[in-house]
Amino acid sequence: MRKINIGVIGAGYWGKKIVDEYVRLGKQNLHINLQTVCDIREENLKFCESYAVPSLTKYHKEAISSPEVDAINICTPNETHFDLCREALMAGKHVLVEKPMTLGSAEAYELVELAQKQNLVLSVGHIFRFNNALKITRTLIKKGFFGDLFYLNLRWTTLITPIEGREIISDLAPHPFDILHFLLEKWPEKITCKAKAYRRKKLEEMAYILAEFADNTMAHIELNWLSPGKTREVCVVGSNGFAKIDCLSQKMEVFEKNDFRDVYVKRNNTIEEELEHFVYCIQNNNVVNNSYINESSGLLGAHVVKLLEIARKSAEEERTEGVDLK
Repeated sequence: MRKINIGVIGAGYWGKKIVDEYVRLGKQNLHINLQTVCDIREENLKFCESYAVPSLTKYHKEAISSPEVDAINICTPNETHFDLCREALMAGKHVLVEKPMTLGSAEAYELVELAQKQNLVLSVGHIFRFNNALKITRTLIKKGFFGDLFYLNLRWTTLITPIEGREIISDLAPHPFDILHFLLEKWPEKITCKAKAYRRKKLEEMAYILAEFADNTMAHIELNWLSPGKTREVCVVGSNGFAKIDCLSQKMEVFEKNDFRDVYVKRNNTIEEELEHFVYCIQNNNVVNNSYINESSGLLGAHVVKLLEIARKSAEEERTEGVDLK
């Protein structure tokens, strides 16, 4: 396999984690190399100096146009994702972009079509797809452990100051929506959403989303920036069993035969697996019929953006909305 040279655009809070992982992976895997890091903030570039990255720059065009760079990992604010992705794809670079893929579904589907036209890998940072506890949960669902699946409950909550210019559905709902598809391998048919702003006049800080599926399964998603502590939790309820998964600690317990028991989960580094999978997809992009599986493809990311739009529309118009995905 040939070496894949990566350029990271954005070295803020999350970008630093991505940079750190690429550097560590590069020391373990001769096929991965962090070639360049781009950020408009001098202090973020200074942070990256200790990693001895070959190229540090303030200008994203230098990273995108560089013949030394095969792929771009975008870790910038949400509103910049579309333009940067489009520019990178047009320059012939494979792309991994953090969630949400874009702020509008039309833009997201445009990127999917562009990547297909350019024969490039487009992935989205739905990192919980690589969580070992959720992988086990999906296996249990497939094996029928839960019997008839009744409903799922997902809680994505924390106490933070409202984020300027952001509402909570776009910021927090991408992961729960993607997890539902990862576990159930289907998309909801109906969405109902209620959302409120409490500490400011506009841009909601909490939301309750109800997703209904064709087989009578339902899912409830709770989102808020108002509850102390950080919760990332999934509960699965069926006719024969129950499971509760802490997605942060990757701890899992199930209830069966009238008793709770812990399930052993070998906790994994989800960022590492996500980045390794991205590189794997690039290396296998020309396999006949594209037989490799991109676990976090651009199309999945675009569908998630569409669900975000539907949820916001439901909240604005105070009614249940049908789901019609491409």
